[in-house]
Amino acid sequence: MRSFTVFLAIAAMVCFTGCEVIRLENGKYETSLAGRGDFAAVYGDLIFLRLRNPENESGTDLGYWDWAGKYRIVDGNRIELDMEREKWRDWSFYYGLRKRGNIIEVHDYRAENSYRLEFIPAVQPKNRPANTPAAYPAYR
Repeated sequence: MRSFTVFLAIAAMVCFTGCEVIRLENGKYETSLAGRGDFAAVYGDLIFLRLRNPENESGTDLGYWDWAGKYRIVDGNRIELDMEREKWRDWSFYYGLRKRGNIIEVHDYRAENSYRLEFIPAVQPKNRPANTPAAYPAYR
């Protein structure tokens, strides 16, 4: 009975004190590298990723890997994607993702380099009501 009471007390402390969940800023993240169309779009705990297909050098046929789903940030900066095990093996073999402020750092293990996806905030047009979704300036 005593261990159950201790468990309830610890569970209550965790629930009421709250745990800070680290998230990426909502918006679009894209690279400025010439010839690469890699980007990420983030909203809450959801992310859409489009990264160059690492198994295809030319980048023309089957040029990109696309994936969308939930993510979480572990160990303070590592972005962990909530995907099926087989798909996760492929992605984690070629890519590692880290949060660095408002930047997503992509580690390309095949090419033995890394590059940045830089944050582009969503912009709310002045003539649009506040409860409508934001739009990106490039798509207006």
